Amino acid sequence: MTTILKIDQATKAFGEIRALRGVSFAVQAGEVLSLLGPNGAGKSTLIRSMTTLEQLDSGTIHICGTEVKADPRSARGFIGYAGQDSALDKVLTGREFMRFQGGLVHLSKAEVKERSEFLLNRFNLMDAADRFIEGYSGGMKRRLDLASSLMHKPKLLILDEPSSGLDYESRRELWGLLSELKNEGTSLLLATHDFEEADVLSTRAVMMSHGSVVGAGTPDELRNQLGTWVLSAALGEHQSEDHREALRNLFREVPGTEMPPAPQSAEYAKAIAAGNEDAQGTPWSEWLRAAATKAGMELTSVSVRRPTLQDAYLAATRLKVEVSA
Repeated sequence: MTTILKIDQATKAFGEIRALRGVSFAVQAGEVLSLLGPNGAGKSTLIRSMTTLEQLDSGTIHICGTEVKADPRSARGFIGYAGQDSALDKVLTGREFMRFQGGLVHLSKAEVKERSEFLLNRFNLMDAADRFIEGYSGGMKRRLDLASSLMHKPKLLILDEPSSGLDYESRRELWGLLSELKNEGTSLLLATHDFEEADVLSTRAVMMSHGSVVGAGTPDELRNQLGTWVLSAALGEHQSEDHREALRNLFREVPGTEMPPAPQSAEYAKAIAAGNEDAQGTPWSEWLRAAATKAGMELTSVSVRRPTLQDAYLAATRLKVEVSA
């Protein structure tokens, strides 16, 4: 399989702030890789380094075998980029903007016309092609921005928070288009803090926190590494702090990975392995409810569900903090 993007020990600091701390991963041809993490995780700094807007302090980034720092112009020719904030000129029509973008990537007049018409049609924008962009809806602007980033048939399409600011319907429509691009063999790198988006679109995910990679794998692998089930319980609204501590102690009896607390609901949770039973064959949910009743605690809920990608991220970042402490 051809490696489209390879990042090796990327580091970057801004004064005392270490934005990237030895980040390494690769993207293969036809793969969709999601960079997962909140603001401040290092995603934007890494993308700016890939797109030649920043230079790493150390480490390397190769795109289609070209080292970005050594030959930025050649590297730019392999990538398409659609940022979180679209760079659309609202005084142009959709068709004018596409042709302007074609000129920026040095396509011939014939190629500009051919690619513009193809992509406007491909992204369902042909009916609005001669309307001013200022009048486009948010979803239409996002589709136009995406279409323009594909004018020169890039090997790697980089998207920063692709569905940010879109309503539910536009978001789903965009996901459908990105899924089609994936099925057609386009390599995609998505920087997002939307775990549902990553789960729907990704073949692999790289989880980042405070400039470091804290986990990587397919969404299923990341969930399965955490556990098979997530067992959780919540106390009644007026339960005492003693009861909260007692519930916490009960959870310590359950084998598994402790999940970050949700104090607003006095909830405790653990990711547990397959089987979901104690040594006597009692499901842990039943054991927990019985033990709480015996201790005089009122539980408003006890639930067992499958882990999510967000669960895997929260557990990975918590474990990293604990190991580093």
